[in-house]
Amino acid sequence: MRLSLAAIAAMLLPGLAAAQVIPGQPARPDTGLRAPFDTTRRDTTRGGVARGDTTRGDSTKAPRVLVEWEEPDSVMAALLARAGYTTTRYHGKRAVFDARNRTLTLSGTSAVQREQTILVADTIIYDDSTRIVRAMSPPGDTIVLRDPSQGTGDLLALGGLEYDILHHKGIGRGIATSSPQGGQTWYVYSDASAVQGDTTGRGRNTSYAEEGSVTSCDLPYPHYHFQAKEIKIISKRIMVARPAVLYIGDIPVMWLPFIFQDMRAGRRSGIIPPRFGISDIVRTSPSYRREIDNLGYYFAINDYLDATVSLDWRSGNSDRVGDVGWTRWNGEWRYRWMDRFLSGGIRASYSTFSNAQKAFNLSWSHQQQFSQRSSLNSNINYSSNTTAIQQQAYTVAQTFAAIASALNFQQALGPTNVSIGGTRTQYSGRKEIDQNFPNFSVSTKPVNVTSWLLWSPQLSVTNTQILHRDAPPIPVLFTPGANGQLGVDTVDANERTTNVSFQTPLRIGGFTWNNSFQLNDHEENFPRSFDIFDFETGAVIGKRVYKSNFQTKLDWTTGITLPALLQGKLNLSPFVSIVNADPSSPFFLRTWLTGGQWVHQKKTLQYGVSMAPTLFGFFPGFGPFARIRHSIQPRIQFSYAPAAEVSDEFLKALNRSRATTITGLAQKSVTLQLDQVFEAKLKATSDTNPDAGEKIKLLSINLSPLTYDFERAAKTHRTGLTSTTFNYRLASDLLPGFDLSVGYSLFQGDVMSDSARFKPFRTNVSASLTIGRNNNPFATFRRILSGKGAATGAPDSTSGPGATAETGLDQQANIAGPGYRGAPTSINTAAGWTASLSFTSTRSRPIPGAKTFDPTSFCAPLINDPFRYQQCLTTQQPPDSLQTPASGGDIIQAPARSTLRSSMSFSLTPKWAMQWTTAYDFERSEFSDQNVTLQRDMHDWRALLTFARAPNGNFAFSFFISLKAEPDLKFDYHRSTTRPVLGPESETTP
Repeated sequence: MRLSLAAIAAMLLPGLAAAQVIPGQPARPDTGLRAPFDTTRRDTTRGGVARGDTTRGDSTKAPRVLVEWEEPDSVMAALLARAGYTTTRYHGKRAVFDARNRTLTLSGTSAVQREQTILVADTIIYDDSTRIVRAMSPPGDTIVLRDPSQGTGDLLALGGLEYDILHHKGIGRGIATSSPQGGQTWYVYSDASAVQGDTTGRGRNTSYAEEGSVTSCDLPYPHYHFQAKEIKIISKRIMVARPAVLYIGDIPVMWLPFIFQDMRAGRRSGIIPPRFGISDIVRTSPSYRREIDNLGYYFAINDYLDATVSLDWRSGNSDRVGDVGWTRWNGEWRYRWMDRFLSGGIRASYSTFSNAQKAFNLSWSHQQQFSQRSSLNSNINYSSNTTAIQQQAYTVAQTFAAIASALNFQQALGPTNVSIGGTRTQYSGRKEIDQNFPNFSVSTKPVNVTSWLLWSPQLSVTNTQILHRDAPPIPVLFTPGANGQLGVDTVDANERTTNVSFQTPLRIGGFTWNNSFQLNDHEENFPRSFDIFDFETGAVIGKRVYKSNFQTKLDWTTGITLPALLQGKLNLSPFVSIVNADPSSPFFLRTWLTGGQWVHQKKTLQYGVSMAPTLFGFFPGFGPFARIRHSIQPRIQFSYAPAAEVSDEFLKALNRSRATTITGLAQKSVTLQLDQVFEAKLKATSDTNPDAGEKIKLLSINLSPLTYDFERAAKTHRTGLTSTTFNYRLASDLLPGFDLSVGYSLFQGDVMSDSARFKPFRTNVSASLTIGRNNNPFATFRRILSGKGAATGAPDSTSGPGATAETGLDQQANIAGPGYRGAPTSINTAAGWTASLSFTSTRSRPIPGAKTFDPTSFCAPLINDPFRYQQCLTTQQPPDSLQTPASGGDIIQAPARSTLRSSMSFSLTPKWAMQWTTAYDFERSEFSDQNVTLQRDMHDWRALLTFARAPNGNFAFSFFISLKAEPDLKFDYHRSTTRPVLGPESETTP
């Protein structure tokens, strides 16, 4: 617990050296003393400061005046202004100096000020013979000491103050003060305290206190406090109290042998508060597994470097499958050099598990700004055992988190920007690795070659790899064995795709000449089976398995766009292009079927014109609407290209037959895209101008483009529609945060073949809705009726304090360092009630003869290993809609998926709040994960009850209560299990 007990600066009379006296803490109500900050002084000019006063809770406000000094006359003003002297001012109704005993007594609203330090009491006595100063007040009255140099509030004393100048020792009784630290104000009280002055000459005063107490509660009778018999403080350095007892009200609830606190400002080396609960010390059940996190030490190396080492441990039972324990060593090194605009850190962890597994995780983050035009950003993450991350996961985000790495360097050279970098992604519980490296791009601002020639070149190179593919069906390789039997080996399946794109458009006057060069090279090193067709008839005559395959595409497209006509009206743009005879295929091509030889198709001219007008109409308003505007934005393009033949060699390279492929036809196509918006203007409530009202969007409709080829329709006597997919999107300001998108597959079969059937099939639905206290339809209608329009701010969310991490499944795992089981996240009650719903549904068109992928059957061999079985159920599913096995067996089709994810947060009462995050799988008719949090907000404490269940079967229950002023002071009960479910009919017991 970080708490600084401010030392008491003793008053300096003539010749009095600076000294300090240590305060205590407000006593418990049963001590018999009146609450020290709830005083009832009659003289407010020097009275004690009540709690809630500006001098206590808020150090940024000006402190109140303790003494009203008399205006100095000319002689006194001259004396006060003399240089080389330290001024001491006195105030009192009566002053008596005893020359024989050498004592000065001030009585009746007495005060002494030296520099910034002020002492106010009923009576102040200074004995020059003994060098002792005493301050006293009547019973029930307070003594006030203010020393701004200590950075604390006013010090109050009920029993008097006494200081020995000669021996630099002081003592006080019934002392109370406050100390603001870290956004909190701590109140200190002591029945008796003493101070040992600076005896070392290093400016370090040693202070002692007896029967002291500490609290952050600002009520007259605090709800809680810590009571300690002995307190020792080395000024502004170290505080030690022993023993310490935590009281809730006047009931003792916890005993601590000692409290040790480093009080120095800035970063300091020290012990890190570990995370563990009472149940981790006193186990309440034989099945409970103890767990301790973040047991370590922090090193403040210098102003630029720091480091942390820590240990995490969980007990486990290796005899029970799935109940895994671990020991994890963590290390972190951070650096920040602001003069060089450089910062970052390296984190590493090494884990050993009770099931003999091991894992090494590494993270490196680095940001550097070389200049205003050059920068480097990297975030590297690596895990040697991704399964370990799932074993230690208790939330859906941790279960499916991606272990992502990214590297990017940017350099500006004149008008040109150069970027090089890449990404690498591992997945929890999977061997597959996706990486994009190197990614290189060069872009430039438009270059004015001459007054009539504008050049805008762009170059990009990307290299994508999929390593250790683990999506079923797993490719296998049959090899002859020594005994004549075939051996079956799992293939380490890898893919590589390299793309090179060069764009070099030229603008010549009002004409635009577009040039684009594309190179795509794809390689697969695992076996795949392909249908073998009769080239003339198209009949399937067999299947052939190739050990590997590759495909290289080289394409060039060019065209000229003429100056736009009727701008602002029809926006006509004529164009002439050179396109491929088969627009779905590249110009040059080589594959494993051609033996690596290049084949090409013909080019043909394409003529066309595009039109993008905006049509709108106004309709009379009603109710709060002044009028309604309906706008239609069609985008129409007509293109024509003459017929061009595609060679047999080119079709064979694509594994197509002449009979079932439609190529070489003339193109007479029309492309249509339509967007519509219904808007309403509200009636102005305070302005005579009818156009002063706000606008709101009642409904927007966006449709994807559709292309119809008249020549194809005439040739095939079927539909000429060439677009294979269609989707629409709806949104409205009347439903804040609402978004709906629906997609369709239009054809059954390959659209390039004459056997394709027009049969729309819904493939995906995506809908989201976010509402809240100030962001809901009723609030929107209320604003509309009042003429204020719809809310324009961002919708309420649970982001910020109290946000949960389960808002998505693409978040990066914290793979290195502690953090798997931290404190439960509090609920952000400032946003009011909020609800977020997200529905997604995906399915693929049924394929005749295909079998739906059944994860239960696929993972059946792992049924005796519950963890691996559950891991297989949640991760081993085909990412594509269709998978063809390498052996030429059954076609496997991905199953449909429909999931509703919701996150709701609301307050049951002003002090009770609840948050529930879950996802429901409609296909499996079950909840995939749960996260429930119940929060009780008290004056000084916050209690949280949480239950979390991850899709991998792990679940945890926690009861967590912590001090608001110091969250490291907490009571934590945590119960978790890593045993996943065995199947739909099995049960999991804690």
